[in-house]
Amino acid sequence: MDSIIIEGLKVETVVGCFAWERQIKQPLLLDLLIHTDLEQAASSDELEDTLNYAEICELSSKVIQEAAPKLIEHAAKLVLTTLFTTFSAIDSIKITIRKPAIIAEANSVGISLERHRSDFRLSTGE
Repeated sequence: MDSIIIEGLKVETVVGCFAWERQIKQPLLLDLLIHTDLEQAASSDELEDTLNYAEICELSSKVIQEAAPKLIEHAAKLVLTTLFTTFSAIDSIKITIRKPAIIAEANSVGISLERHRSDFRLSTGE
């Protein structure tokens, strides 16, 4: 399976459950592994034959910033829903979101979710 890889996308947003966290912006780091067929783009060398990486990054950042989620799990779900809805060529997505330097003893804490288009259809009622 072909993949598009985006690593370390930094999203500055309001995120967290505690009152002090709701008053500041904090960084989230996103890694995306997007499975899609890249054969046509590999052959044609044309942008319109692939997924636009800049658009993926912009949409992912925007949906998180607008939602200002309490949980990074919810942030991940928002990104998954947005990307599956926007790009019909996506077969599956693995998203990892890390919240750096929030716990003194850890470089970061985070979560990873992996969903397939068939999972997405079931969870959204499509």
